[in-house]
Amino acid sequence: MALGVPAGCIVQPAADAAQFDSESLWQQLQPRVQAGMLVVIVRGDGGRDWLADTLRAAGAQVDFVQAYRRTSPRLRPAEQAALQAALAQPAEHLWLFSSAEAIGHLQFLAPGADWQPAQALATHPRIEARARALGFGRVLFSRPSFDAVALAARALHGTHE
Repeated sequence: MALGVPAGCIVQPAADAAQFDSESLWQQLQPRVQAGMLVVIVRGDGGRDWLADTLRAAGAQVDFVQAYRRTSPRLRPAEQAALQAALAQPAEHLWLFSSAEAIGHLQFLAPGADWQPAQALATHPRIEARARALGFGRVLFSRPSFDAVALAARALHGTHE
């Protein structure tokens, strides 16, 4: 039992899932859903409604708990300096995106930046497409696990340590 929640009550995408998204979560949830069941989705404000719509179609009642707010960050001076360094020497930096919305925030924080020489890892095909649309010159897809991200980062830099 972690934090008072029995392990059997925690549902998440399979460890070997290609993506950690609503569709992968649904594969784990589907056998458990019964008509009339109350399901609470904990998420940020907004977001995709695919899972809620799918649960409702299966007969579940869906409610939401808004656990966080998605907003564009306000960079402190040190963070602004790090962003400027990454823009000045794109080959020396690697962007890791686990949210397409984060790419939009980056575009807002660095309007007009030339992303062509920059490289990124994206943990979902939709995120990968968004990074390419912004103009990142080299984008690699990676499963969203530590080992997969580390392996992809090494592949981008040509190391195999």
